[in-house]
Order: sequence, then structure tokens, then C-alpha cells
Amino acid sequence: MKLSKTIRSPAAGRSGLALVTTIIVLAVIGLIVAAMGTAALSSVRASAMEYHEGRAFFAAEAGGEAALAQLKLALQDGFLADDELADMTPPVLEPFAFDSFAAGKVGAPVVETITDGPYEGLYALTQNVEIVSMATDPGGTTSGVILDAKAQAIPIFQFGVFFEEDLEATNGPPMDFVGRVHSNGNIYLSSNNAWYMDMITTPNKAFHDRKDFHQVYDGVFIFNPVTHDSVPFNFDSRTIPGAEAFKAQSELQFAGRLRTDAFDVDSLNLPLPDGVPPYELIGPREDTDGPAERSVKFAWNADTYLIVDLGHIMNRYGVCGGDDDDDDDEDQGWAGAVKWWPDITVVRDGKIVPSKSALCDIVTWEWSAFYDGREEELKDVLTLDIQRLDNWVGNDPDRVAEIVYVEFRLPATIDGYPSEVRDILLDATVDPALRLVDGEELPNRLTFATDWPLYVEGDYNKTHKQPAALASDGLTVLSRKWKDQENIPADNIFDNCDGLVAQDMPCVFFESWVSGDVWNYRRAGETWVNAGVIAGHWPTPCDHHDVGCPADGTSAFYQDWYGGGIENFPRFLENWRESDGSKVVFHYSGALISPFTSQKTTGTWNGTYYRPPQRDWWFDTDFRNPELLPPGTPNVGSVIRTAMREAF
Repeated sequence: MKLSKTIRSPAAGRSGLALVTTIIVLAVIGLIVAAMGTAALSSVRASAMEYHEGRAFFAAEAGGEAALAQLKLALQDGFLADDELADMTPPVLEPFAFDSFAAGKVGAPVVETITDGPYEGLYALTQNVEIVSMATDPGGTTSGVILDAKAQAIPIFQFGVFFEEDLEATNGPPMDFVGRVHSNGNIYLSSNNAWYMDMITTPNKAFHDRKDFHQVYDGVFIFNPVTHDSVPFNFDSRTIPGAEAFKAQSELQFAGRLRTDAFDVDSLNLPLPDGVPPYELIGPREDTDGPAERSVKFAWNADTYLIVDLGHIMNRYGVCGGDDDDDDDEDQGWAGAVKWWPDITVVRDGKIVPSKSALCDIVTWEWSAFYDGREEELKDVLTLDIQRLDNWVGNDPDRVAEIVYVEFRLPATIDGYPSEVRDILLDATVDPALRLVDGEELPNRLTFATDWPLYVEGDYNKTHKQPAALASDGLTVLSRKWKDQENIPADNIFDNCDGLVAQDMPCVFFESWVSGDVWNYRRAGETWVNAGVIAGHWPTPCDHHDVGCPADGTSAFYQDWYGGGIENFPRFLENWRESDGSKVVFHYSGALISPFTSQKTTGTWNGTYYRPPQRDWWFDTDFRNPELLPPGTPNVGSVIRTAMREAF
């Protein structure tokens, strides 16, 4: 048998190899496709994750900003309490939940100099704060931020001038002012002779014009510390409305010393809780005051609290004790009224209270003591003699007074007053005021406060200067030459009015004396006052540029319309001019702070009841030292964010 031989075709071999190759290629392609699909899916998933993480991050950042806003509110009273930080709440931001939201103090508060921004150079009590905000979305994606911030409490007396509302300065006699000027409202500057040597700031506008009518004087100068020149203020927020152009011009002319909203200047928060009006700073003690109000009101911080109850009129013996010898008093009229005093109570928690006789050596009461030409009323005055207060204190630390508050309580009507008193209330009203005398040398650091008018007579804190402050509804300076008897109606006017005021009807003889040529302001004498001042001012009602303002841009609304400006913030009642026409100088060193409009000293400025002094005004540089601030100095709050980082 013959074996056959099988011969394999070359084409068949190639076909098998092609099949294998095809299978391998398909497998590789499959792997590649699978890998691409996996990569694409991973990319989609990563993008989705980034999207959710991004949203959570921005939500967390919004939570941090909400905490900063709450921090600013907490600092309004100048003090940042632990419970205020603990009570902070995250914002409502659907659909995110804030699993971690907290603010805490970092270290102890420190006194430090502010190194940048519009308040550069001032010092603040700074508390570093760390804010943690963690936000989570419904899918469980979490992100967070950590914000670092500085809560700065800036003592308000570091400003040469601070106004909560519009600030006007249109002085006649020359005025140099050294010290920072700040207003939370607009600033109006127009004068022939005003020099500002420090920073001027407002979160609003600065105008080279008057507020009450159009009058532009080119004598306003702002000091440039680079060129060491005083440069004219010749542009404003109206002539250069653009922010960048305004900033450039301010930098060019004043090295940036005039800063407005163009520089993003912030308002400075007054030292009171949110919703509490600034006037409460000088308000009396009230049972409804909360802890935050009690921490900042002068009344609650006072170590000596006087209550003058004008609804309870007593024989002077009941107030002062001792021998009620009225041999020198008549039974009626001007002299007879001397024996009637309001009840006066002194509260000094934990300290010695003066006896009745000692109290009446320190203070005296006078009905219709003198006439105030601006207020157009006779003032009923509690006069406090600082030298006699010092004599009573002696060297006894339990008698020392550093913050003295005076509360006046008014009657519903004067019908129940003794006839001798009613007969000398020629304007048929009770108009209480506090007056300080013999204050040339203060015994120690000393602050006086009241929510009624305050008068300072003669030199104040001139010798061996102490940290001192005066807080009131309105401050009036009476010169060293002031005499009550030269500023009061004659005895015959009081006699003619006997019995006419009993029905609360003003005396026509008094009205004639006020409106006629009988009363004239008297010549003042050169006077020194060194004290920080917190008081109300009377503002010009509206800007003549504003639609609806009745002022038409002319001087027709000048009298009884212009608020008096910063130059009349400390008020005057005398003729500060010598017989030869030269100006009498009023020397002032301190800080002029007006957080509110006056509520009781509401007489308008009209320029007819006085002649202005030559103003020698300086910011008291001692206030730049925290240890030399007056007792009870309020703070203004500022919060700045210093850093932000992502939390992991």
C-alpha cells in the first residue's frame, strides 16, 4: 500500500494568522475602549465632585463672611464678649448645612498701632479672632474655610473731630486744626482761613462748598506730609465724581490725606448695641438697660451719680441740713426763691457719700441763674465747684470721683412750685443745666456727663493737666470774664412779673427785655479748656443741592438755618472781641466728638447773640497714649479680615 503525502497550502496559513491577529486587535481595541470609557466616567465623576466641592466651598466662604458681619455688630459696644462669639449663627443657605460654624478668640487682646488703611497710625485694642465655617451639601460633599480677623476697639478720643452725621466747617476767624477729622456723614468745607494738618476721612462725600447755601471760599488747606506744604482744597466729590480720578487727585495734592467713599472708607461703629440710638451714651440709668448698654453708658460707669429731682422742691434746709436761717431772705420774689431747692441725692456704690452740708458746699442751686442767648431761655443751674470737690476728697481714696453723672428729673407742671419760684421763672419753664466752675486745676482724672446742657465757666484743666472729658447734650463755654448778673434781667423785671407766671404764661416784660435793646452780650476774656468733648450739635436741615430742600442756593436761608458748624460745636454766648476790634482767643486742646443731634439744646445758630473768638484749637496728643485717656472713654469698633485659607 502506497502512502499518500498531504501538502498544506501557504494561503491557508496566512488566513489563520490573520484571524488570530484580528482577535488580538479586537481585544486591544476593546481594552482601549474600556479604558477610555473608564477614564471618561472618572472624568465625569471628578468634574461632578469638583462642582459639588466648589459649591460647598463657596457656601462655607459665605458663612465666614456672615460671621464677620456678626463680629462687627458684636463690636459695636467696643467690647467683644465670649458669649457674643458663642451666639453667632450660620446663614440660611439652602441646600447646605453648616456642620461646623464657630468663632473664637486667639490669644489675649493687645494694644497695637494700626499699620494700614484710613486709620493708619491710630492705636486699637486688638483681639485676634479665628472663624471656622464648614458647609455640607445633601450628597455629603463638605468643604470649609478658616478666616482670620482683627476686632479693633479704637478709643474715640484719638480723633480730633468725629461726627456721626454731616460735618460742616465754614469758620470766619482763622482756625488751625491739628488732629484727625472723621465723619460718618458728608463733609462740607468752605472757608477763607482753615488749615487741616491731619487725615480727613468719610465713607460718604467731601464737598468744597457750604451745605446751607452755595458759597465756595478758597481758603481751605490740607497738609501734604510728603511736600510739607498746606495745599488748597479745590476739588470735591461733585467736580470729580469718579472714584479712581478722585483718588488720584487726592494722592497728588494731599498724599491721600483726604479720603472718601472713593477710597472705600468704612463707617466707624459707635459703641452701642445694634438698634440702640447714639444718644443713649449720655442717657441716665434705666432699669431696662441691658448689659451691653450698661457697659458703655456714662451713667452706669459713673462712680458718683447725682439725682436732681425738680419734681420734689424742698426747703434748702431739707437738702443741706444745718441752720435754716432765712434772715437774709425775703418772703417772696427773687431773694425768697433762694431757699427753695430741688431734692438732690448722691449715689456712690462702695464709696463715701458726702454729708448734706458737704454736698451743699460742693454744689449750689440757682433758679433763672442767667440768660442763654442762643437757647433764648433762662437757665436753672446746678453749679458744681471743682475746687470744693477736691477739698472734700482730700487724700481719701474712698472719696475720689473720676466719673460724675448728673441726672435731672423734671416735674410734669410747675403749678405745685412755691410762688417765690414761679415768679422768677419768667419764661414759665424749668430749664435745668449743669455748670462747672473753679476747674482750672483738676484733682485727678475726671469726666463729667449729663443728658442736659453743660456749661464750663472760666479756665478748665489748664494747670497740671489731667485726662478729662465733658459729655452732654450740648457744651457752652463761658469765658473768665463771665458774670451772671450781667446776663440776667434787672430786679424790676422780676418784680413786674410777680404772679404773672403762675398760670404758665411767660412774662411780657421779660419778652420785651429779650427782644429789645436792653440785653446785650458782654465782652469775653481769654480762656483755656483742655478736655475731650462728647456732645450733640444742631445740624443744617438739608443740602441746598438736594431735590426738595427749601434752601435755594442763596443766603436767604442763612439765619436760623445754618447749624453753626464745627467752629460752633463748643458754643459761645459772649462778645469775643476787644474794644479795638481784635479777637479774644479761646484756647482749646482735646477732641471734639458729636455722635448725635442735640435734643435739649435746640436753639439754632444765627450769629446775633455772640461774636466768635479767635480759635486756637489743637488735638490733645496725650490721647494717643492709652494710659492718658479720660475715664469712661468710649471706643468705636472696626473689623478687618487678615487671612483666609481652606479647611481640610
